[in-house]
Amino acid sequence: MTSRRFGIILFFAGTFSLLVHTTLPFLWALVGIRTPYPLTAAVGPLSYLPGLTPPLGALLMVIGGLIFGREKAR
Repeated sequence: MTSRRFGIILFFAGTFSLLVHTTLPFLWALVGIRTPYPLTAAVGPLSYLPGLTPPLGALLMVIGGLIFGREKAR
């Protein structure tokens, strides 16, 4: 697996984490949809750290961007 592909995977994993734990609950509350369970339960292992997943998602996005943008030294 190339480093660029790995960077893209990390970036999208971070984006997914932020989407699930911050954006979707806000949009659902805005529309007025009530859920019988919290959306954090839908992510599996990340549900154990509901307060830490937005910072972890942002960290994954930064690390993925750094890996993707890294160039070989000449």
